[in-house]
Amino acid sequence: MTNNWPHGLVLGLMAMAGLILGACATAHVGAIKGSQEVTRDFEELRLNPDFRYWYYNLENAPYGVVGLEPNYRLDDSPLWQPVAPDSAVLRKVVGLVGSFPVPGSYSSGFHITEPQGRIIGVWYSSLPAGIMVDPATQRVSISVFMPWILNDEF
Repeated sequence: MTNNWPHGLVLGLMAMAGLILGACATAHVGAIKGSQEVTRDFEELRLNPDFRYWYYNLENAPYGVVGLEPNYRLDDSPLWQPVAPDSAVLRKVVGLVGSFPVPGSYSSGFHITEPQGRIIGVWYSSLPAGIMVDPATQRVSISVFMPWILNDEF
């Protein structure tokens, strides 16, 4: 049996399907963009008092700090601890993140953006992170890469 569909039409439909699937797959992908300004703000403890803050891991061994616009929420995880923007605890964990980076790295600040590129928060850590932002629910999910989990010699 022969196919009567024009070759160009089939390729066009396949390309369109790929674009639609790709758009759906990235609809909630936000980004982190390195920022010397954000790094300085954290180093000098100039924290946005309007943001909501969380630190990652334990108060005495934090791996990172995130600040988000008040209408955004961080996905629930037992490793994320909320902290008040004007608290001594936040100043302490920011200092620890800056003073004790992961070996072979250094702590840096980043802008967090929603899929359309608008800045909605900040991230400060020596660990790489992946960001997912759902503008509809205003939920942010941060995946932190911890190299020592995969490397016994780390």
